[in-house]
Amino acid sequence: MEALQDLGVKEAEVFGDSTLVIAQAQKLWIVKEEHLKPYQQYLEDLTKTFDKIKYTIIPKAQNQFMDALATLASMVEIPKGVWTRPLEIEQSGEEVHKRKTKASVMAIEEKEAPWYYDIMKFLELGAYLDGTDKRESHSIRMMATQYILRRGQLYRRSYDGVHLRCLKREEAKRVMEEVHQGIFAPFMNGRMLAKKILRMRYY
Repeated sequence: MEALQDLGVKEAEVFGDSTLVIAQAQKLWIVKEEHLKPYQQYLEDLTKTFDKIKYTIIPKAQNQFMDALATLASMVEIPKGVWTRPLEIEQSGEEVHKRKTKASVMAIEEKEAPWYYDIMKFLELGAYLDGTDKRESHSIRMMATQYILRRGQLYRRSYDGVHLRCLKREEAKRVMEEVHQGIFAPFMNGRMLAKKILRMRYY
């Protein structure tokens, strides 16, 4: 919602697969946990800057693709210097011809900039990297809604409302080395490593 606010959006529809979170966002249910109350208050303050906000609950069964894509994005390793083109993925079922989900994974040569530089530049200046075509710029705009820029540092919005600090390549290596120094390191696969780093509030 902060990203939408920065873009000047006045009407928005928010989708979520958690009945609890959506109901609390609408203030239909009371937030009992003290550490979560400031988040609800901040959300309420943000909502006042919009003309219209609509909340829609999506059944978890219909949101599996997004969850799987988010998990995949945290695990995939893209070779240095590689730029992959946006992928268009059709959903199976009755809506196959009506609904399409686009996924895009982009990597930038880190000698010049971190992997998230294009997103950060868009959030900060509303601009794109030189040579970005119309399709790529659309993908960047969509991805940017999942990030927040604060005091020059980029954060990824997690599903539980926690902001995850985006790491540069060297920072990520240090974090992985620290995690691997733990007692369970020999038994940790890539998926477990990614989940543990996310729990440490890094992305």
